[in-house]
Amino acid sequence: MNARSSIKFLLVLVLGFPLLQTLFGWVGGLLDAMGDAGAAQVLTHINVGIRVIWLVAMVGLVVALAVGSLDETVEK
Repeated sequence: MNARSSIKFLLVLVLGFPLLQTLFGWVGGLLDAMGDAGAAQVLTHINVGIRVIWLVAMVGLVVALAVGSLDETVEK
């Protein structure tokens, strides 16, 4: 996997995971309101895992962009 494709993949993760977090939070609240606290708790734990992966993807994206900018040649 070259730098360009890894940057694209990390960008999709960084932009997509907040949408997934919002969806899981909404469904977890709905399940909790319906009285299914167990399933809501499971979604809460999954949401925490997604947040951790999102943070790792964010740091990876910053590092990948830094490496990509160092690899570029400056033309004068």
